[in-house]
This record gives sequence, structure tokens and C-alpha cells, in this order.
Amino acid sequence: MIDIETTGFSPHNCEIIEIGAVKVRDNKIVSVFQMLCKPRNPISSYITSLTGITNNMLADAAPIAEVLSAFTAFIGDLILIGHKVNADVNFLYDHCKLYINHDLTNDFIDIRELFRERQRSVLNSQLTSLCEKCAIQNTNAHRALSDCLVSNNLYQSLKYHQGSLTCVDELNTLILAREFNHKHSPYKKKCQHLTTSRDQFARISL
Repeated sequence: MIDIETTGFSPHNCEIIEIGAVKVRDNKIVSVFQMLCKPRNPISSYITSLTGITNNMLADAAPIAEVLSAFTAFIGDLILIGHKVNADVNFLYDHCKLYINHDLTNDFIDIRELFRERQRSVLNSQLTSLCEKCAIQNTNAHRALSDCLVSNNLYQSLKYHQGSLTCVDELNTLILAREFNHKHSPYKKKCQHLTTSRDQFARISL
């Protein structure tokens, strides 16, 4: 599971300022990666407001080449999974090629597209909206590692549940209690119906 934070939307003109990843085996998180990246230029007040990342936090961060080298070693040839992951992969591909002369060839799976397949009634498939629908609380949204953790929870809910779900009661294993030391999400809404069989997700099981 991967997520990045950037200074903007274009891989050609903008920079990566944070990379997060969690490695999952047998549906359990076995290791975690998180590094800030020092950009060439100061980040805007908008990015600071959105992510909580400040220029002071980035002043002593590692250069992008060092972060990318550590990240590619961490992921190896594993499948990359994330919410709107295509955008992240575009950034990572271009930056890996530019800064460490590495071709990123990992396969990837977009959680947003899986939700669209499974829950066709979901009109808003932004990460915060999907977390709300599945009673998963992201206490640190728009930080790479936190978004990775909730994306993994969403992915697990897609793989292992079908039919109508009362999220807080039935998805208790998907709440981030261990990571953030809080109790169940305050949301009491029910998830949309999941009608596709679990077997159809076997091919992308980690």
C-alpha cells in the first residue's frame, strides 16, 4: 500500500515531499515505510494547510534520491495498491527515472476503481468519503502513512465482506485503534451493499 504527498498535481513540474508505504502479507501489516523529502523550493501555504507539512519539517529531510532509493528497496517487485494510485505511480515513475535512473515496473491496483466496481451507487469516491462510508477514521488525512493505513483498511473491507455491513460493529478489525490508540470511529452509518463475491478478489490478494 503506498501514498505520496506532493507540491502539486504535475509530475513534470511538482515535487514529492513525502512517501509512505505499508507492506502487507497474509492481510497483516508486517512493515512500514515513511520518509519526508526535501524539495528544491519552499512549499506553499496551501500545501502546508492541506497536509500539515511545513517548510521547517522539510528543512532537514533527506534528498529525494535518498528517499527513492530506500523506497524502491522497500517495495521490491511487490504490487502497489492505493487510492487513486495511478497519479502516485506517475510521480514515482518520473522521479525514479530522473533522480536514481530506475525504471519503476511494479504492477498496481487502484482502490477507488475497486470501490466503483463493487459499490456502483457510490458517487463520491474520494478517500475521506470512502472512509466515512466504512466507518474508518483517518485522524491524519493527507499524510502519506496515515492514508496508506486507511487505504489498507478499505482494501481489506472490500476483499472480505459482502452484503450489507454495519461498519462499526462488523468492521472492528479495520479501525486504526492500534496505530492511533483510539476506540471505534464515531460514524454509525452503514456501508453500501457489496455484491461481488470474495473469489473475484483472490487474484489481487496480498
